[in-house]
Amino acid sequence: MSAMPTRDRILDAAERLFAERGGADGASMRDLAAAAGVRLSQLSYHFGSKEALYRAVFARRAHALALARAQALGEAMARPALDVREIVAALIGPSVRQRFSEGVQGAAFAMMTAREAIDPREAARGVVAEHFDPTARQFVAALGKAYPQAPESSLVDAYLFMVGALVMTMAAGDRAARLDQPREAVPIVENAEQLLQRLTDFCAAGIDGLLKGR
Repeated sequence: MSAMPTRDRILDAAERLFAERGGADGASMRDLAAAAGVRLSQLSYHFGSKEALYRAVFARRAHALALARAQALGEAMARPALDVREIVAALIGPSVRQRFSEGVQGAAFAMMTAREAIDPREAARGVVAEHFDPTARQFVAALGKAYPQAPESSLVDAYLFMVGALVMTMAAGDRAARLDQPREAVPIVENAEQLLQRLTDFCAAGIDGLLKGR
């Protein structure tokens, strides 16, 4: 039996199963209990319902991600001159590092986030609104300070385009390595830093062009 606390074991198993099966609808409470190696009653004791468990999976990793992004953004905004690349890196960096440093669980959370973001029922569930919209508003405001002449609609578009590129890149799995086979030989940590640099450059250039009206 694992020495990991039961609650954490359930969260880890649920994160993997929700990612593998396309979200909350793809796994029953019995499936989740079996994956965690616990009794169904233990699942109910710790979380009450499948919806509550689904939300708890998001809350655990999204909270840490929000804190890391807020700290990085604060550091970027404290510099004498605002640099869009540093604003972009403040959003993207914590996500890329979480994805690659936390192994299977990091990959599962990235997939869950991507699926939740594109689910037509996302607004009704409110998971993205609760865990990601506060950060979104911080970054839209930061972009507004860097580009004071840009209209609010363009600032929001710039943020959403950046998040779209990030989310789909994080959820891409092995496709990049399949299309670029030499990438398979690169150590994961090095690969993550290279990816972070390329994605940051790509998003920063796009945002700069959009918000300057080019």
